[in-house]
Amino acid sequence: MLTITIDRGLEEPVYEQVAHQIRQLIAAGALAPGMTLPSVRRLAGDLGVNLNTIARAYRLLEGEGFLSIRGRSGVTVAEPAREVEGPAHAKLLEQLRTTLVRLRQAGATTDELLGVVRREVLALGGRSTEKCDE
Repeated sequence: MLTITIDRGLEEPVYEQVAHQIRQLIAAGALAPGMTLPSVRRLAGDLGVNLNTIARAYRLLEGEGFLSIRGRSGVTVAEPAREVEGPAHAKLLEQLRTTLVRLRQAGATTDELLGVVRREVLALGGRSTEKCDE
């Protein structure tokens, strides 16, 4: 079952809250590859939000490679890519660098940054390889 909580008091738009929570559920293994997600209409009704809000979250996640949308056939959790290549790899590394720079500017030390990265990677579990170079 898909459990998502919307907090209308947050500055984060509702579609981003939905996308964030689905990403986390996929990363944690609670939503496995091939698993079918609720229809846009059903999830929107369950959460009390506009259909377009859920459709936008699903499209965002499809663009990021988390979901597969097959028209009226439904929405499923996508298989993880075997490896990241080319422009997508460069873009993701740049986003990571930007986040690390922002954390450093906010006062995080090198040890704190390494600790955060290590905890987050370990929390993802799953695939273990040594490849992750620039």
